[in-house]
Amino acid sequence: MNSTLGFQRVYVVYSASDPSSLENFKSIAVLLDIDARYIEQTSIERANTLQRQHAYLANPVEIAELDTHARIYAHMARHDIQSALIIRSSVDMELDIKLRMASALGDIPDPYDMLFVGRHYAEPTEPHVQEMMTFLRQTNSSDPSAQMQRVWAKREFASRKTRVYLSSFPSGISAYAIGRQMARRLHHRLRVRMTVDKHDLDFILADVAMVGLSIAYSMSPSPIAAYTTRHGSDNQLLTHSALHVMSLRQDDPAMLSPYKDWASMWA
Repeated sequence: MNSTLGFQRVYVVYSASDPSSLENFKSIAVLLDIDARYIEQTSIERANTLQRQHAYLANPVEIAELDTHARIYAHMARHDIQSALIIRSSVDMELDIKLRMASALGDIPDPYDMLFVGRHYAEPTEPHVQEMMTFLRQTNSSDPSAQMQRVWAKREFASRKTRVYLSSFPSGISAYAIGRQMARRLHHRLRVRMTVDKHDLDFILADVAMVGLSIAYSMSPSPIAAYTTRHGSDNQLLTHSALHVMSLRQDDPAMLSPYKDWASMWA
């Protein structure tokens, strides 16, 4: 299952209104030999209709995402898929993601329900995060020496050895793996919850992990990272990819597309 990163299936969710992120992801998939099934996100128009028909409490944008993932869970249940990695198309991947995933899946205790592979923010329980946050606060000055220390510390932090730890409350989830039983539970319960709860998918997945309703782990560092502003909080900066930290990535994937360049030479 090397082409599916250690899972039976890889689903990539894309928006029809953002073709550039889909094109960029397909370049990544070609270069890294990833076999993915592409799922178009539910449109806002369709989400509005679902909201009226079923009295869903979330806003249409959140309903669109919830409905998309509910369709994926239904597909997994219908085809008895044992495990899947679900990814947003607007992400960046480390070039050695296959090695990182193999390391993580070799260390993760079995059974597990979810594995959070991509996040916008570091978690409080993530190894070495608190120490790094303290260091970044202490060196937050205009002094050139302090700035250089911060740059090298971030590079070293982004390149640290992959570890798996029990997840506490992941935030800004851009990629996660889910097992068969958890997918079936969400398939049966998610739409019911949407009628009594206005929270988005991000909160629901984190909530399930936090309250102990599932065995959920996170990877550190995340081998899949979302494109976020370089001037975000330190908590956000700690989830940037190693390529981003080394200035081989910019915040907007449309501005710099090395995967397309590399794919034309090596794929």
